[in-house]
Amino acid sequence: MSKQGMALGMLILLMLMTGCWDQDSLKDARLANASAYDITSEGEIKQTLEIVDDFESQQGSVNEVHSGTGRSVRQSTDRIRAKVTGDIRFFKYGMILYGNKLAQNDIYPYLDVLYREPDYPTSHVKIAIVDGDAGDLLHQRRVGSILIGEFITKKIKSLEELCIFPEMTLETLLPPMLDPGQDFTLPYLYKDGEEIDARGIALFHGQRFSGSLNTEQAPLYIIMSGKWNKAARFVKKVHPGPSNNPRNYVTYEANTEQIKRKLAVKVADDSQIDVNLHIELPVTIVEYAMNHLQEKETINRLNRKLSDDMTHDAEQIIKTLQQSGCDSFGIGRHLIAHYPDLWKSLDWNKQYGQVRFHPEVKVKIVGSGVLN
Repeated sequence: MSKQGMALGMLILLMLMTGCWDQDSLKDARLANASAYDITSEGEIKQTLEIVDDFESQQGSVNEVHSGTGRSVRQSTDRIRAKVTGDIRFFKYGMILYGNKLAQNDIYPYLDVLYREPDYPTSHVKIAIVDGDAGDLLHQRRVGSILIGEFITKKIKSLEELCIFPEMTLETLLPPMLDPGQDFTLPYLYKDGEEIDARGIALFHGQRFSGSLNTEQAPLYIIMSGKWNKAARFVKKVHPGPSNNPRNYVTYEANTEQIKRKLAVKVADDSQIDVNLHIELPVTIVEYAMNHLQEKETINRLNRKLSDDMTHDAEQIIKTLQQSGCDSFGIGRHLIAHYPDLWKSLDWNKQYGQVRFHPEVKVKIVGSGVLN
């Protein structure tokens, strides 16, 4: 046999000998599309799973919701496995919910096993906090014709695009969660009757849930954080008069591709820390029933009014962040990088609340639709 023939024969043999020892058959697997974690009155972990048999054909699929308790996440999962048939596998585009009472503790112990398990997906898995028991959302099972896990995942993604929720996955959560110089934020949901609604943004101090921003504050916070998405929309009262008169309001949308953000951290000789945060926000008017947008004076007046109002809103957002101890802008990370000796001498848990922030939002109307 020639050398070429021998090489070809060995290649074919190697292909045929490729074993299945490292393959994980999904024939009998049950897909866990969503999981929720709560803390019981006895201090145990209560895990709730939405399990789907055939995720690829959801129009005809049926989901099951099961719960189990344990002293660890793994134990609660094993107790659910004892109740169902087949082997549970976690869906790579799934999601995880945590009840706010559990999240007020150190959240990392409830995430540790997920990062250590080599088969557990992380890169596309969404994560959110729930005001109340997270498991209650999954027990709803469906919203219309959509399975509950898919519905919540789509809801979170759509609100990320509108700058109402921060964009976060299980994978991108780990670095800030373990960083002493930066905190993180997560989507915040709640159940309103049969509706699953947005509460706002959950703030974390270290690894503990410590406060929240509402949905009206959320878009400006996302812009202030420098991580804006496709759209950010605002409504402001710009005329005196009754609050129920739509003529007194303006609705405007940020031109996200043109936003400019500058954050500068300065340390004085006495170690006083000042943070200047400047936002240039070009916007397009979406609704303004008073009209007159063809008049330059009207545009100038609205620019001044909206700039003042949004600067005030930014001050209130920063006040909430400091009261919650949430350094999600990474001021501590900046000090670690540029002032390492100062950082070593600080008790950041106390010092962060004494940082002086100087926010400024400059609104500039650059479009008013097609009416004018």
